[in-house]
Amino acid sequence: MPALNFPDFEAYSNSVDGIDGEMRVTGHGDGPWLLNVLELGELTLLHGMDGAPVLYRGAPHEGRFGAYLSLPGSQTELDGQRVGDDGFTWLAPRVELQGFTRVPATFLAIDFTERVLLEQAAEIEGLDVNTLYRTRNIVTTTAMVGHISALVQRAFEVREARPDAFAENGPRQAFVAQLTSAVLQCHQRAAAEPCVARRGRPPLPRREIVRRGVEHIQRSLRGEAAFSDIPFAVGASQRSLNRAFDDLFGMAPHHFYLIERLHAIRSALRSAKPGDTVTGICSRFGVWDLGRMAAQYARMFHLQPAQELARAVGAKPAAGVAGTGRRR
Repeated sequence: MPALNFPDFEAYSNSVDGIDGEMRVTGHGDGPWLLNVLELGELTLLHGMDGAPVLYRGAPHEGRFGAYLSLPGSQTELDGQRVGDDGFTWLAPRVELQGFTRVPATFLAIDFTERVLLEQAAEIEGLDVNTLYRTRNIVTTTAMVGHISALVQRAFEVREARPDAFAENGPRQAFVAQLTSAVLQCHQRAAAEPCVARRGRPPLPRREIVRRGVEHIQRSLRGEAAFSDIPFAVGASQRSLNRAFDDLFGMAPHHFYLIERLHAIRSALRSAKPGDTVTGICSRFGVWDLGRMAAQYARMFHLQPAQELARAVGAKPAAGVAGTGRRR
């Protein structure tokens, strides 16, 4: 997956924009120094492989934030804590971070501009924005961090298969919003963790959980909320959500959301107007991976989205030609 092969660690470390830092090799390593970079405007993705164990010290530039995810086997410690598969290290502007790796490490990193981060943070109810300006280790769950990792790696795969996949604003902005929201949800989860247990609070009935969940999913499809906010919007744990949806629908909330989104896209395609595009319509619903969506759409409806759009637009008579009468 990495695309750039550097002759030494100095060239490797100097290639990362948005951060001032120093890297020192601390052990033997004959491996390559590899880096793959995906620029998405106000967000940059990096997948890196160190060629040796290193010592690091640095800080993001003013107005830039970062998330560092250590991949399995890396043995990375930042600010005195091991970066595990249930968390990541958060880097705030101009706040210095120290760390080291015991073996040649592999990692994923995300660089955010302040504007895109705060814009998405405003969509998450109850998030304390002040905490974003502190460099610290964010510990949540393996599933939440794994979701972020999967999004980043999928973006690289999509770019490799289709180099122009993120050229249009719609898919690019949809992906940036989805990934940024996933990272911020980890911040909120980490902040709420000490007070998860609440004595004397009766559990919500499962039907009420599902009702609130479906309502939130519909709001997210209209662009009024982020799907990832669903546990906070419903007021239930992810485990309770999963159980309730499985009892009543035989599937997890995310699967339910994907099905609802496919149907919403189908409805929009069928009511499309001349000049509408599949990319434009899908981006309204936060879809950026058009290839995967098209495959899911075809499996469900036995028709490609482009064919659905062509049918809808082709069935509509051109303006000024339809009808036999004239209106004054």
